[in-house]
Amino acid sequence: MNTNHIFIALISILTFLSCKDTQESKFQFDSPKDVEAKSTTYYFVRHAEKNTTDLEDKDPHLTEEGLKRANYLQTYFADKNLEMFYSTDYNRTIQTLIPTIHHFKGEMMNYDGSADTLFTRKFWEETYGKNVLVVGHSNTNPRFVNEILQNETYEELDESNYDVFFKVEIDEELNIRDSLITKRVPENFSYNSAQ
Repeated sequence: MNTNHIFIALISILTFLSCKDTQESKFQFDSPKDVEAKSTTYYFVRHAEKNTTDLEDKDPHLTEEGLKRANYLQTYFADKNLEMFYSTDYNRTIQTLIPTIHHFKGEMMNYDGSADTLFTRKFWEETYGKNVLVVGHSNTNPRFVNEILQNETYEELDESNYDVFFKVEIDEELNIRDSLITKRVPENFSYNSAQ
């Protein structure tokens, strides 16, 4: 009978410890101090179609299709109440962001896509409680999302894939929900009429 009690107590302790570990590891940073708990939403969008005719050009501009996509993205984000806007310092990412940032009359902030860590405590505290658009690349966006999730969930995007982007929501209790969004530019979309 004593053996049963010891066994039940041991199982109870192990169950408690395993539950405790799960609860403590839900998010890597705390909410900023002296700030009301808020939800934070990130959208990670790859730059639109770039001009690849000059293989020596390391900083190409968008093609006509890319400009069309950039303007279409602005129509998608028009009702998302975006408050902060980040881009790497390349023509293609900046040009992708311009229509949306113009719509919101926002200010662009640069980030270094080659940094060792993209999702830093500083970035978290600056963006906490906001709706944030980050325009990056086929390799930086999945990496950024994986750093938030603390898991290698997403692989680099295929170079030909411009339709998929990421949404990461972090609620007031620091629970994370991530999703992939696919948005194809309708063939009949005209960005001249979108303005």
